[in-house]
Amino acid sequence: MTTTSAQHSRIQNWFAVRTPWQRRGIALVAGAAATLGHAPFQLTPIYIAALVVLVWLLDAASTSKSRFGSAFTQGWWFALGHFATGLYWIASAFLVDADTWGIGAGVAAVIALAGSLALFWGAGCLLAIAFWTSDLRRAAVFAVSLFVVEWLRGNILTGFPWLLPGYVWTPGEPVSQLASLVGIYGLSLLTLLVAGAVATVADGQASAGRRFAPMIGVALVLGLIFGWGAQRTGRAPINLPGSELPFVRVADSGLSQAEKWRYRPDQEWRVLQRYLEVTGTQDESRAAIVIWPEGAIPTLNFFTLDNPEFLNAIGAALGDRALVTGITRCEPQPGCDAFMRGEGGVAGLRLYNSAAVIDGVSGVPRLSQTYDKYHLVPFGEYIPFWSTISQFNIAPLQRIGAGFTPGDRPTRLIIPEAPPAIVLICYEAIFPGLTPRGDERPGWIISVTNDAWFGNGSGPYQHFAMARYRAIEEGLPMARAAAGGISGIIDAYGRDIRSTRRVGAATEAQLPLALDETAFALWGNWLLLLLVSLIAALRFAPVQMRGTGRRE
Repeated sequence: MTTTSAQHSRIQNWFAVRTPWQRRGIALVAGAAATLGHAPFQLTPIYIAALVVLVWLLDAASTSKSRFGSAFTQGWWFALGHFATGLYWIASAFLVDADTWGIGAGVAAVIALAGSLALFWGAGCLLAIAFWTSDLRRAAVFAVSLFVVEWLRGNILTGFPWLLPGYVWTPGEPVSQLASLVGIYGLSLLTLLVAGAVATVADGQASAGRRFAPMIGVALVLGLIFGWGAQRTGRAPINLPGSELPFVRVADSGLSQAEKWRYRPDQEWRVLQRYLEVTGTQDESRAAIVIWPEGAIPTLNFFTLDNPEFLNAIGAALGDRALVTGITRCEPQPGCDAFMRGEGGVAGLRLYNSAAVIDGVSGVPRLSQTYDKYHLVPFGEYIPFWSTISQFNIAPLQRIGAGFTPGDRPTRLIIPEAPPAIVLICYEAIFPGLTPRGDERPGWIISVTNDAWFGNGSGPYQHFAMARYRAIEEGLPMARAAAGGISGIIDAYGRDIRSTRRVGAATEAQLPLALDETAFALWGNWLLLLLVSLIAALRFAPVQMRGTGRRE
């Protein structure tokens, strides 16, 4: 049972007298509301308000006889509401093959994933309650505790850093520029601290000045960050006059995932024709480089790179342009026939989710380089513990037997008439720090993805926003081609230069300038570690209690 306290405000006491299930319901609704802070809505104040409710729920838990269990429960229910509403679009992937999976499998997958991810927030709230205070210092406790579990969520067990708190700040706008110093995790820590500070306005035992001081303090910090970010972007040119950087065109066929994978003997050719239509001819486009999305051409009857006739058709359409496209490739070549007939994986055959650079010289194609995806999606691109799970006849959504084989970390690719680039394939664009540093630093980032799996909901918008943060962190422009999602050209500040929200379309722009290495690119997480340490130290700062002269 939770008891009220004379030291608490009416708001805190109101939460304290709710029944356990009422508090769980409040946490669930607040977590669902927090989703409005993320793309495509970007209603940051609602996200902050939702976190404030969670802090007040933890205030109530701190006076409970079973405070650790209560704190874990509040965090878990909050996160369940947040991840279930924020990741509902995952169910769309199961509808691509509805006859096999059905809507029930999609709903079950969303609930299972949300419930699993919610364990992190439950653990974060449990950690917070171990160091909880009844004064303003709990703002630091809340921020650091939730930051720790969010960092773990993004890094352990392959990581899934989707819906991090920092993403509620629209990429390309002033506050988002802080990511160039401390990355998205540093911005997430700041966001959590802001919410914790706002929650202190309900501290009944503190004077008005002490209650509002933390909120005023973080408002000043946000104001400074906003001013610095505005100055950073306000005078930044997209391109210098006379710049020789090439024009880049990103294109999407407009086909849904089901349409792309229809079993027809000429399906690869039908899909190719759609891509060539949106790519246009050299007379119709200024682009020297064309980018197609992840897995642009289906692999039903042959692998793209193994069919000379198919490559010649691509070369004839490209002319002197270069193409960067997502493909599925196999290694070694012998034994591919069984997979092409749709019989699944073949012993000894390794499949890669790859990107290829195809040079077009007077219509003659040349495969110059390939990159094999390094960070694969568990259960989507491979099955963990396959030797055990295969006994239950479970296959990845992509129907590739045991799944893809991971490649090496991203390295620079040489693109004709352009600075060296790296390619991030789909899921890789949500992970900070994959871009090579130092002498291996590229001049731009190419992101190819297949967001057709995500349906028409908020998933593609969330993915686009996260990818733009990689440009901010690294100070590098990005060209992004997304099947069924948002394709566009992004500058080194994360600003959307040109994009299309319409599938089956293309857009192009001159490649924006790259910046010098950012602080985040130079020092990685060292500045973040310093920031975490400073905020954590606030928990142990002495605070004078009202009317007693006593410090604790």
